[in-house]
Amino acid sequence: MRVGYLCMESVFSVRPLQAMLRAGHDVRFVMRPIGPLATRRQAILRRHRGFDVAVRRLLGRDDGEAARRDPFTVAANADIPAWIVGNASAPAAVKLVERERVDVLVIAFFNQLLKPAMLAAARFGAVNLHPSLLPAYRGPAPLFWTYRDGAAESGLTVHRVGPGEDDGAILAQTAVPVPFGMPGEELVDALAERAEQSLVSVLAAVARGDATGTPQDASRATRAPRPTDADLVVDASAGARRAFHFVRGVGRWNQLVVDVAGTRVRVVDAVELDLERRVPGEVALVGDTVCLGCDDGVVMLRAQGVS
Repeated sequence: MRVGYLCMESVFSVRPLQAMLRAGHDVRFVMRPIGPLATRRQAILRRHRGFDVAVRRLLGRDDGEAARRDPFTVAANADIPAWIVGNASAPAAVKLVERERVDVLVIAFFNQLLKPAMLAAARFGAVNLHPSLLPAYRGPAPLFWTYRDGAAESGLTVHRVGPGEDDGAILAQTAVPVPFGMPGEELVDALAERAEQSLVSVLAAVARGDATGTPQDASRATRAPRPTDADLVVDASAGARRAFHFVRGVGRWNQLVVDVAGTRVRVVDAVELDLERRVPGEVALVGDTVCLGCDDGVVMLRAQGVS
């Protein structure tokens, strides 16, 4: 099938792309958003020329890590046109889908909802790879809330895309356990593997015309909105174990902070958990380590940018 692929820079986007290519699908383009969220309102559509890939080749540098995380590197190596976009539902983007006679749009870690005109431009519409067990954690930040809530399980859902938010019929779904202290990168790798495995079979069903799917139970839906500043504060009242798991999971992706004597200190990882000590309410910065005292123990967090 002719596929238009909308994605971000992540292994979660790369592995499904590689799976589609191995399965023989004709990926007509790879599209990534440009800049901050505000650019979603701008009618930007620009061809990415792969200059960074060409420079690495010229210098003889190994692009293994780039190929693992950057779908544009995979696209350049496979001679697939790559585009950067502001508003992915703007007329120029719709015309691109129509011009390439795209059968289905595949979405993985894309940062905006598609409008009806864009969805209608592809013969079979769109499917999305969502990193949660829908209808739980609908929205743009399911992994953040999975870790913040201390959920014991995540998962991969492939679903039909409509004008709503992650509410389309489920085409495939598989659970992924989230054991205590699992780094977020490991969870993303596990979810990417499930996405790689599920997508090819879903696309085969779409091509046959029998990918009807199962409607979601809206009564069980929960949301995963983009975190606010308050959500990014690591709170001792949640407990040492929860704080450790939360920071270990998403500290490298989000601007998590701890309040140390009235100053907000950025923390990027959890390095140690001591459940024997009890110094509730005590917070100290020692070198590049924040010691956060909770009712059930002390968690040591690695700080960033501490002079």
